[in-house]
Amino acid sequence: MNSWFTVSPLNYIGGKARILDQLLPVFPEHISTFVDMFCGGCNVGINTQADNYIYNDGNRELIGLLKMFLRLNINTILKRMDEIVEHYGFSKTKDHNFAYYGGNPMKGVSRYNKEPFLQLRQDYNNSPRNNQHYIMLYALVVFGFNNQMRFNDRGEYNLPVGKRDFNDVIRRKLQVFVDKLKAQHPVIQNNDFRRFDIYQLDGDSLVYLDPPYLISTATYNEGGGWTERDEQDLLDFMDRLNEQGIHFVLSNMLEHKGRKNHLLINWIEQRNMQVVGINMDYSNSNYQVEGKNSGTVEVLVKNY
Repeated sequence: MNSWFTVSPLNYIGGKARILDQLLPVFPEHISTFVDMFCGGCNVGINTQADNYIYNDGNRELIGLLKMFLRLNINTILKRMDEIVEHYGFSKTKDHNFAYYGGNPMKGVSRYNKEPFLQLRQDYNNSPRNNQHYIMLYALVVFGFNNQMRFNDRGEYNLPVGKRDFNDVIRRKLQVFVDKLKAQHPVIQNNDFRRFDIYQLDGDSLVYLDPPYLISTATYNEGGGWTERDEQDLLDFMDRLNEQGIHFVLSNMLEHKGRKNHLLINWIEQRNMQVVGINMDYSNSNYQVEGKNSGTVEVLVKNY
């Protein structure tokens, strides 16, 4: 990822941080309202120039965390994070090296932080939804596996401990992201895309859609998390955007591990949509819909 991009403090599954240099040039030059419909860690929206911003996601806890970032002063967030570190007894590699905690750069400090993490996870899962609840969630992201966020069917955070802690790099990443998020003055909402009001948008708006991929086996799509019905409803939603003259860009896969997304491929061909290929080595290219290789085919689909 290029150094001039703002990096989200949330390592969200399916995030587009590494392809921003391919994605952002596809966007229109002027955007009145940018809608990040499946915003995740907000890597795309936080790096997009627009007059107005709407961040939407179906994950209630994620949206609560983003709203907390907006509500609280960054110094308050940092102070409360430091209090959690002290209260639970997490490592502080900003003050001591890995060896001090019985770890090393490869294994990190997971062994040292395992018990504090499990206690924090239990306390978070039993806490009421308020500012402290979401501070605790961010602490779980920081100290959790791969800095990610995952919940079970009961809505409980269920990832194990990770290798890193609240070091200076992560602190700075959080501060830059929160400052930029506040500067955007976004609307942040927790809605199903099917209930989104497209009539609030105009012809200079852009709706960016990065849904779960129908043919992938990522964590967010286990157990039928995104079905063919969802995929068809999303295609219908994009038809409505197109009818209203509203620009959209869709990120998706046409092919993955021998499977093809025939619903999407047929829809693209029937409507003559524009397709831009995403190179897995993160350089720009064009791509024909059916493609020539049998591996992963990731694309951007746009209506302008």
